Amino acid sequence: MKTFFKWSTLALLPAALMTSPVLAQDSESFVVSLNGSVSSNCELAPEGSANFNVDMLNTGNQGVLTVLYSCNSPYTLSLQSANGGMRHVESGGAVNIDYDIEASFLGLGIGATSTNSASMQASPVVIVTDNDWVNILLNGGTRTGNLDLSFDNVAEFAVAGTYEDQLTITLAANY
Repeated sequence: MKTFFKWSTLALLPAALMTSPVLAQDSESFVVSLNGSVSSNCELAPEGSANFNVDMLNTGNQGVLTVLYSCNSPYTLSLQSANGGMRHVESGGAVNIDYDIEASFLGLGIGATSTNSASMQASPVVIVTDNDWVNILLNGGTRTGNLDLSFDNVAEFAVAGTYEDQLTITLAANY
């Protein structure tokens, strides 16, 4: 009887499987993680270094410099003065003639800024900030600036000697 019961149970098993819901299906998957990157690219022209002779007896416009700049990310354009002005070498800096940098879009007064050399000695002063996430061809501009000496008192004017400063223009990605 036991054998008959086993065989009859086995015979009914396929019928039971066909009438009951399928509990699990065979399934496999393959996940592909996609990654990519674009390096930051900021361009400033001109770049490198240059020398400019400042007329220490002229309080007006010392000339014009235009820089072109662009980044493929948000950026800032900043100025920094090494000495906070035109440092008198022979006096060890006892005489230091500050100056103003006036800059605007192509010198047209659009987006104009004026920055004093003394305020940009300790840390750079940002003159342009752009927060756009667009490509380098569309995310740039120009700034045309000039330098005006600022004699704070009559004792500073026309002191004989050699003067120097180093003005650094920096374009940096902000992300």
